[in-house]
Amino acid sequence: MKTIENKIKLLLTIGIILISGLTMQAQYERLYYGVEIDGVLCGYATTDISKTEYRGLPMLETHDTVHLMLKALGQDMNMEIISRHVLYPETYDVSLNYTTFKYDAGNMISTQTEVFDEYALRTEASRETADTIWLKDKVIFDNPLSSPYLIEDFFDGGVKEKTYRIYDYVRGFIVDQKFTLLGEENIHLAGKDFNTLLFNIYNAQDGTNTRSWVNRDDGMIVQFEIMNRKIYLAESTVSKQISTVDLDNTIFAKVDKNISNFTEMTYLKVKADLKSAGDVITVESLNFPGQTFEGTVFENHVQGIFEIEPLRYDGAAAPPFPTSYAGEEKLKKYLEPEIFIESDHPEIIVKAEEITSGSKDSWEAAIRLSKWVGKEIRGAIPGGTSAINTLRIREGECGSHSRLLAAFCRAVGIPARLSIGCMYSPWYGGSFGQHAWTEVYMGNEIGWIAIDATILEYDYVDAGHIKLGEGTTFHPESMEILDYRIGDGNEASVSTEIPPQYENIVGPYTHAEKRDVLDVLYADGGISVDILGRMVLALHEPDEQGRRYAKLSNALYFSFPKNESGEVNEMHIVERVYATKKLDVEISVDEETPDDLKSMIGPYVIAQIQKEFTVIWHEGQLSMLVPDVEEPRPLGKTEIENRWRDTLDAKEYEFKTNSDGNIEGIDIFITSVLYKGATAAWIIDKAIEEDGMEAALIKFNELWNNRALDLDHTEGDMNKLGHKYLGEDRIEEALMVFKLNIDAFPQSWNVYDSYGEALMKNGESEEAIESYQKSIALNPENEHGKKMLEEIILTEQE
Repeated sequence: MKTIENKIKLLLTIGIILISGLTMQAQYERLYYGVEIDGVLCGYATTDISKTEYRGLPMLETHDTVHLMLKALGQDMNMEIISRHVLYPETYDVSLNYTTFKYDAGNMISTQTEVFDEYALRTEASRETADTIWLKDKVIFDNPLSSPYLIEDFFDGGVKEKTYRIYDYVRGFIVDQKFTLLGEENIHLAGKDFNTLLFNIYNAQDGTNTRSWVNRDDGMIVQFEIMNRKIYLAESTVSKQISTVDLDNTIFAKVDKNISNFTEMTYLKVKADLKSAGDVITVESLNFPGQTFEGTVFENHVQGIFEIEPLRYDGAAAPPFPTSYAGEEKLKKYLEPEIFIESDHPEIIVKAEEITSGSKDSWEAAIRLSKWVGKEIRGAIPGGTSAINTLRIREGECGSHSRLLAAFCRAVGIPARLSIGCMYSPWYGGSFGQHAWTEVYMGNEIGWIAIDATILEYDYVDAGHIKLGEGTTFHPESMEILDYRIGDGNEASVSTEIPPQYENIVGPYTHAEKRDVLDVLYADGGISVDILGRMVLALHEPDEQGRRYAKLSNALYFSFPKNESGEVNEMHIVERVYATKKLDVEISVDEETPDDLKSMIGPYVIAQIQKEFTVIWHEGQLSMLVPDVEEPRPLGKTEIENRWRDTLDAKEYEFKTNSDGNIEGIDIFITSVLYKGATAAWIIDKAIEEDGMEAALIKFNELWNNRALDLDHTEGDMNKLGHKYLGEDRIEEALMVFKLNIDAFPQSWNVYDSYGEALMKNGESEEAIESYQKSIALNPENEHGKKMLEEIILTEQE
């Protein structure tokens, strides 16, 4: 599932580039901007302007930095965007632009554009050569200090509408943008009043409409809105006011229909109301073999019904491998490198040729590449993003997987492109989320075939995939499943009665330290795991080692070992958390090292965090030097081939070999053990959701009276549940949970503190004061309670 769409990044960057800078009077002062997504102030930007020298001439330089706090699929993914412009001081024409994306994960993507009279040179950091952009007719390179074309045409010339050819710094092409004057508007920003002209700007390349507020005095854009993003001039204090925005609210549409074995879905009918950007969408473009759409599309607002029945290709009459598509102009762009798809990079070419060596035809080559990407690239947010970065760090979201697969295919002469839209997944009880997959070209007779390496659909896509375009975004208003089919049957009608072989497995399991509860279910004829209410993960049947791999990921498997009595009381979860690459350096191998282990010796690096793990022979056994740990960690052989276990913790190391049989890296696995049974908080939460608060109250009293609770943890678990409800503004539920905790643990100062917080949020000041007073009486060192009590009393006095 795509966890952050690159269009979000690109649109934000374009917005910052367009509005950076305000007036020449302020050119040596730092300017601040606020960045909102879905109404949440989640970022800020700064612009600094200074004098510099470039190409031997005095110049002006602007330096713009954007800080964003984002979250997707429960993971934080903070991002920084940096843009630099070098301008001629007399005309403010752009001579140089540099833009880069930086992530918490440590990976970085950057582009550079040098502008000359008749052409521009564009370079991506991961590529060795520059692309030449020929500047036919007039092309505008936007800059942060002046928009002379707007001043000349709209301010002085009285024009109401005009189309300009504007260069896109981030994506590297020239686009037509139509400016329409909507009127004048006075707005107040950063403590100042601005008399602005309000424009609608239509981008013919990606179908987006933006609204820009341009200051009449100097032509600077002081506010910019595109879809659900807003960027505006702000006070310097904006940097202290930002909070994290959850992108799941933007890129997921819940449908409340859980289809655990959705990867076997062969037909789907969906009623959709969604918006998109990135490509111009039409009714015609949404109809192609395997997908039909009936409805309307107006300015990329799609409303209607999709029917999806993907075509399955068996490889018959596939083109030879390698093959040539020379002279086929329509395929040229799908064989060449582009931003984030560096198919001409030597590392990508070498790896693609290695994987496909000996393939009987192009279809077998494409499947080999698809399987390699699906098996070797770990799911992560934000991941590699670009193809070469994904190859190097071996992790990424669906966009990273799809770009690497497309780059691999292009590198060996197979036309490939991205397909972007949405996909059904079990997240949030069933939902559609933005997703990217890959299409490969199998000749004129067969055409384009969709495959999805991200979710291990190596040679097909299931019917849950809805394609919107090649560079689109997915912003759902609502989605509703009208009908679906699994395999050759109708809507899932498998009996809900649990077969004997599963009876010993189903039920809740608790992580002793984290206190998380995962619920193992029987659904659609197999076992699934409810992951904290976020998604239901279907599992394959067990292999010979008893491992039940997740259908969505071969980097995650579950096992349910039996005790001496034949009962299951534990669930083991094993996840591949990192992939390392063996460093090509000269090493000295201990002479006592057994011959069959010598190839394992040496350093291995985790690219995304730049940490080294080193395998050595130490005191008669294979050992691992772990970052930030002084003593070597002894390794013991496991029952799995090429996998060794750290004898002191839960880590396992699996040595990976390339096609030549040489060790090229290590996959690192971590095992979590959960014990059968649920926490009181989980039971009460489930009762509230399914049967209501009164039933939950009865259930808790039943558990308490029968002492069927883990008393060492119940207070903390219930307190955590109450705060969960508080954070969701479910005050009534929070009050009930905190009151239950008070009744059960009347001598706990913390439960009164939490209850006081809920009462205060509910407007019950007197009761809140009383609860905080009891908390402080039980714990005179409760500084939080004292502070809150003081605030309430002061508010009451006012």
